[in-house]
Amino acid sequence: MKILLIFTLHLISGGAAGIDVIGFLGGRVSITCRHNNYGRERRFFCKMKTQTECDYITVTESQQCNTWIHKDRFDLHDNCHTALILTIRQLSSEDAGTYSCGEGGRWSHQFNLQVIRDPCCLGSKTVSGYLGETVTISCSYPEQFERHSKYFYKLDGHYIPIMIDTTETQRDRFSLSDDRNSKVVSVRISDVSEDDGGVYFCAVSVGGESVIYYSLYTEIQLQVTVKGRNN
Repeated sequence: MKILLIFTLHLISGGAAGIDVIGFLGGRVSITCRHNNYGRERRFFCKMKTQTECDYITVTESQQCNTWIHKDRFDLHDNCHTALILTIRQLSSEDAGTYSCGEGGRWSHQFNLQVIRDPCCLGSKTVSGYLGETVTISCSYPEQFERHSKYFYKLDGHYIPIMIDTTETQRDRFSLSDDRNSKVVSVRISDVSEDDGGVYFCAVSVGGESVIYYSLYTEIQLQVTVKGRNN
């Protein structure tokens, strides 16, 4: 079967299918489709054009287990056991619509991606910190995420490991607080080192039985300098 990889997506309106996934303009979203089948068919993510037609974004072959496939703004990972993961970077309004994920007729899930604009989550920001001191990074979040778990990631190539989340208040040199009244999550990094510089993301996790997603809604560039150094 010939698979067409189509990246020109069309805005789809109408009723949502499955879980609603919320992303923000310019941000990124990572969607995990859970399954318990271990077939050897191609696994896929695609965007629904009609109720019966789907434009394939990307697919993974059985021999591509535990590897990443990168196509334009799309990253696909298949752990070959329980999950198929799609990350969409630099979200635009054209990315909104109904998507399907699955494996060659064995299983499939649908979700509806909403790409919204919110004053809390527009663009990226830069935070400066001094070597050996403490720096605080704060992110506002929209009201609908108030009771969801918050996460703080650092970009590492194509990987985005979790540095800390709201299941704990302290992890090594990182501490986190969530002020639900002001809807601000703050992360403190103590004894800042040069290696702490880089790109971070504030994110939230929302999940159902078959689909869980992480909305990385604010990007932060941390710049670490020596106090008193002339730039």
